[in-house]
Amino acid sequence: MTKPISSQMYHFTQNNPEGIGQDSVPALLRRVATTIEELGQVEVYDLVMHNEVTDDGTDWPSITVYFDYANADEPEEDEPGGEASAVT
Repeated sequence: MTKPISSQMYHFTQNNPEGIGQDSVPALLRRVATTIEELGQVEVYDLVMHNEVTDDGTDWPSITVYFDYANADEPEEDEPGGEASAVT
């Protein structure tokens, strides 16, 4: 019998506030980027964009981000000596 694959991944979905500018993809990308930065050290695996059309026919895009928290105890693979460098 094969061992079942088990892994855990986190996700969130974000859109712009309803109203003027809700259809702005550049604003949505900035919001998502800010949220990812606020999460700290994460590894993003996938971004999926969706589009909902409201009752009045206005586009309302959203983005779902699939990620996992990076293990701070593991050294970066490309760093000589195994020490991770901080990004400022």
